Order: sequence, then C-alpha cells, then structure tokens
Amino acid sequence: MSDRRRASRWPLMGLIIAVVAAATLALTGAAKQVPGLEFLQTGHWIASPDLGLVVHVDGATKRSDAQVAVPGLEPGAQVLQNETHGYVVGKEDATVFGKSTLSVESTVPLPTGARPVGLEVAGGPYAVFRDTGQVVRFGTDAVPMSVGGPLGPPVATGDGTVWLHRTDNGAICRINRGSTTVACPAVVPSGHSGGLTVSGDRVMFVDATTDTMSPVEANGLGAPVKLGVDVPPNAKIAPVDAGGKVAVLDPATNRMHMVDGKGVATVQLPAGQYDGPTVTGESVVVLDQSQSVVRTYDPTGRERVTSAVPAEKGKPALSRGEDARVYVDGGEGKHVMVVDKDGSVNPVPVVGAKKDQPRQPVPPPAEKPADKPADKPADKPADRPVQPPARTQPPVRTQTPQPPQTPPPPQTPPPIPVTPPGMPQNLAVAISTKQTDATVTWGNAPANGAPVTAYHVSWQRSDGLTGSGRTTGNSFVITGIWSGKDYSFSTTVVAENSAGRGTPATVQTTAPPSKRSISLTKGPAAGPCGEPNCYWMHVVMTGFESETHYDVMPHSTDPGYGNPGHGVTTDGRGRAEFNAFYYHGAGHTVWVTTDGIESNRLKWTE
Repeated sequence: MSDRRRASRWPLMGLIIAVVAAATLALTGAAKQVPGLEFLQTGHWIASPDLGLVVHVDGATKRSDAQVAVPGLEPGAQVLQNETHGYVVGKEDATVFGKSTLSVESTVPLPTGARPVGLEVAGGPYAVFRDTGQVVRFGTDAVPMSVGGPLGPPVATGDGTVWLHRTDNGAICRINRGSTTVACPAVVPSGHSGGLTVSGDRVMFVDATTDTMSPVEANGLGAPVKLGVDVPPNAKIAPVDAGGKVAVLDPATNRMHMVDGKGVATVQLPAGQYDGPTVTGESVVVLDQSQSVVRTYDPTGRERVTSAVPAEKGKPALSRGEDARVYVDGGEGKHVMVVDKDGSVNPVPVVGAKKDQPRQPVPPPAEKPADKPADKPADKPADRPVQPPARTQPPVRTQTPQPPQTPPPPQTPPPIPVTPPGMPQNLAVAISTKQTDATVTWGNAPANGAPVTAYHVSWQRSDGLTGSGRTTGNSFVITGIWSGKDYSFSTTVVAENSAGRGTPATVQTTAPPSKRSISLTKGPAAGPCGEPNCYWMHVVMTGFESETHYDVMPHSTDPGYGNPGHGVTTDGRGRAEFNAFYYHGAGHTVWVTTDGIESNRLKWTE
C-alpha cells in the first residue's frame, strides 16, 4: 500500500475511533465533558425539581441514561430538545444546556403568560404560546414570531413545517422549517370552528360546523369530505392519524370517533376528564386526569392497554416526542410513562445517578537515603605508630528497590436503586364463544434492580364478579369466566419484587356482539280481529337465552296504536316463533322489540 493511500484512510479511521471512544466515555461516565461533539438523541427529557436535575429517559431501553444539574427548576417545567441542546421552559425564560457537555450554557427570555405548547419536530423545537399567538423556535436567536391572534393546537408535517389555526379569524398559517416568517395560505369559512390534524403527512382542517375534513392546499382549502359523525365545537382532535384514522374526542359525551371520511369507529370511553388524543404509530393515546389512567386504542377503536399513572402530586402531562413515542410526565417529575407504537405502556422511575466517589491519590514511595559507613573515633597519634596515609576506599552504596506502585482501584458505576417492577409486557387474553375459560399471557416485567418473585392476576366481570390469583410464570387461566353468559371483563396483572408491587397492566375483553335477532313478516289472516284485511304479525326470535321468558312489544307509526304485548319462552336453542298482534292499518310501519333488540321495520299493506 502506498504512503498516499495509507494517509488517506487515517482521517476516516480516526473519526471512527473518536466517535466510538467518545460514546464509550459518555456511557461509562469516565468523561464528563466532550466539548464540540454533538450526539443525536431521541427519547425524552423530564425535569425533577426534587433532584435538581433534568433527566433523559431512553424511549427504547426504558431507562434513565443522562442528567444535567439545573438550578431553580420549577414544578411542571417542560423540557424540549433538538440534536445538540435541551431547553427547560420556565415561566419567563428557557434554560439552555448542551447534550454533549451535559451542562447549562445560557438562558433565553420567553414571552410571559400561560405555559406554551411544546412541539418537537425537525428544525425545532418550538414553543407555541396559544393565548398570545406567538411562536419561539429554539436553536436560533429565539426571537418570538407573531401569528397575530389566539391559536388552536399546533401540528407539524414530516418536513418540519409547523401549521397553526387562528381561532379568531379562521386563518390557517404555516412556518416553514428554518424560516422566521409566518405565511397564511388558507382561511376557514367565517364562523366555522374546528382544528388541524395531519393525515398521510398532509395537513387537514376538521370543520366542526359542517362535520367535514378538508385538505389545506396552496391557495385555500380543498374539497371537503363528510365524516359521518357529529363533531362538537370543543372537540379534541389528534395531531396525526393512526393507521389512516383521525381520532376526534367529544369531551361532553366521552366518545372518541376514529374517522377517515369512509367510515366511523366510535369508542365509548369511561367517564372522565381526558387530555389528548395523541398518537404513536398506529395507537391512539388518551390520559384520564380524573382517574390518573392512560388508555390506548387501535385505529378500529379496540382498547389495547389501560395503565394507571404512578401516584405523584400535581398533574401528569401528555406529550409526543420527535421519536413519535408518547410520554406521560408525573406531576412531580418522579416517573415517565413511555407509550410505544404498539400501544404498550411502560412506567420508568426518574432516578439520578450518584456522584462518583473521588479517587484517593496514591502517594509516591518515600526515598530511602543511601547507606554510609559508621563514624569511628579518630585515632590518637599517641596510641599507635605513625603510618603512611592509606588510600581511602569509597563507601559502597546499597540501593533499596522501590516497591511497585499500586494502581488505583477501578471505579464501579453506582448501584442501580431497587424499585418495584415495571409493567408486564404484551398482556393478552385468549377466549372464544365456545370456551368458558380465559387464558391470560404476558411478557416479563422490567425487574428494576431485583428479581421478579410473583405476578398477581385479578379480574372483574361487567356483572360485578371478581377474582384474583398468583403465579410465578407468564400465564394464568381464569376458569368459568364465561359460564352461562358471555360478559365483558377486565384483567389486571402486576409484578412484584423485593421493593413491592409495580405498575399494573390492564386489558379489557369485550363480550362478542350479540347474535340475537328478530324477524317480522305479515302472518295469516286474524279471525278475532273483526276488521277487513286484518292479519297477524309473524315473529321469529333467534339467538336468545335458552328457556327464558321474554315480553315482546309491538310498535306502529300510527300515534294512536297501543298493545299490551305478548309473553313468550324460548326453546333450548334460544328460539321462539309465534303469531300475535293482529293489524289492519294499511300504510303504517310496524316493528317489535324485546330486551333491547328491535326487529326489522315492515310497511303494512292490505
């Protein structure tokens, strides 16, 4: 190999070695500062006033892996990040710290007023002050950009463009990545309410006045698409779609609709006060502040996970990171719940690493002076004859070998504090309509410093039946949960170690949709009627409980019609067939009901 070729490879090899070495030092803590070196970090930063730290939680490993001491942290302070810096957003200013130096570098002033909405996107992050219509982009000079009026929730597309909706005049505005100016290419019709979302990386306006969704185009709004559901003016709209479906939450009815203009899936949420919805992957996430519970759903409205927020004072906060994960910060900054794209939820304790123990210097070995002959008393001339002076031999110097230096003891990382286990992973329940027993399975819970010694399983059926059990494995069988009737039920699994029980995982199993049906046709002539053209209603009931009595009631569009109904008992197959309710009102529409089931509607003819 020539000298020129060898020299040309050294810069690349040196860069690789430098990056690997720097990463190793950063992970081991052997180096505290790496000036000028930038790292791309995902995950989430959270402020912990009790620790006096902002702590980075890796969204993939679910562990705290970096920290920065920040004086004067305020409760509830939000921390935003880009590739090189983090920004602790306070009431009046933002504290800037380096992600490579892990130290505070500066502060920048912020507009005063209500806390802003943080937005972590490419080219950001941004702080959006909705009340005053101001936007600050960090990483530049942080000069506020004015949109001119109050704003709805902001959204962003994949290229880093931030979109904003003025709620006073309907203008839809954008801030391009890297731009310091605001452009407003569209405006919604006067008096229309609604909000922005992004579907298929295309910004859309959900119109709550017309119950439609329109794309925002270069010169205005595109053609609207009917959503097929009533969107209230105060609807909460997810910032992005989940599998092509946009989640729209009606806070008054606690209903969440998954819409795309082609069909609607509606979720009836438990009563509560909800933040969100927001999205990670193909999972929709809501935070129930009243119950301190995180719930996740798939795009069809099927519930994936229900997980309790670890107990803390204050109000938990829901946010979406640039890594597309959803994070729930505890009110005191003691936990972060990481919501992954599959809807799984993992609580992570926020723990600061202990300071390194100072190394004790090893003193250098003491030098031993060289040996010298002992002093002798001088001879007196009178004691001996005078001899010619003898040649004096130099003394022999004996060199004492120095002991070998003892290397300093290796520094060990601080011990991981033992905390209760994390949430069991991938909780699932298997049961079918042909079974009465439910098989519950789950993956290992994060041990958090001590072995998991048990999993506790509990369940509650919709009719009030409850039960519980314990196992050391990863499965459990609930016997007889669907004996006699298929009820909806919830199952909870919580892991335990020496520090106690951890965060529970909960899954809801919904009873299969009812197959009960009633068929109504025109039956034979009814002799007892006494009217011409009078016939019985012919009723066939299927799929009902076997050998069970039901009261069947007839109905008519004739406002003067009335009938006390007819009682019937199903056979062993849950079926009943009979003629009842003679009728002769041609032109009216009739139908029957029982136990909440309605038959088809039949227009009566002569």
